[in-house]
Amino acid sequence: MIWLQENWIIAVVGLVVAVVLLWWLFGRGKADDIAPPAAEPTKPAKPLEPVKPQIIAAEPARFKPIEPAPAPVPAPVTAPAPPVPAPQPAPAAAPIAPEPIEPGVIDPVTPTAAPEPAPEPGSVTAPAPPTGAADNLQLLKGVGPKMVGLLNGLGVTKFQQIADWTDADVAAIDAQLGAFQGRIARDNLVDQASYLARGDKAGFEAKYGALGGAL
Repeated sequence: MIWLQENWIIAVVGLVVAVVLLWWLFGRGKADDIAPPAAEPTKPAKPLEPVKPQIIAAEPARFKPIEPAPAPVPAPVTAPAPPVPAPQPAPAAAPIAPEPIEPGVIDPVTPTAAPEPAPEPGSVTAPAPPTGAADNLQLLKGVGPKMVGLLNGLGVTKFQQIADWTDADVAAIDAQLGAFQGRIARDNLVDQASYLARGDKAGFEAKYGALGGAL
């Protein structure tokens, strides 16, 4: 006991070495015992046998009985339409023989005169030129030489003609004045002409200003 107390370190080391040796010996023996047995050689597999087809007896075919075809229905017989009689031609009218004209008698039938053509809409038939000398239409306010020429071409040369114009006459003549359209109404030419046609110089000048020449 005294030795162990003095040399306990050596005793511990020796004990550890002994334990390790025992563990190594016992562990190796168990490893040999637990070693897996050697695998047996595999036997060659038998070749696969072909699968025999399973023969199933076929059932006898069942035939559907053939149905008889339906009898054809006869088409209805229609009576033929009665023939339409052909139209009879109308009897030709007998020509009327002209009555004989006795010699020396004049035929009472006189030819009719051809109707006069109607004037086209928008046009004015030039009236017959009035008798006497033409009036100086340039005395009307707003009327110049070119407009006088247009009015004379339409047969207008007198103040009285302009004073007698109706609304329809004004519309028809104004449509033929070209660049001077609208002057008749704008310059009151009908009213001006009425003063000058009756020789009312004072009334004209009182309303339209001084007259530009001898009336």
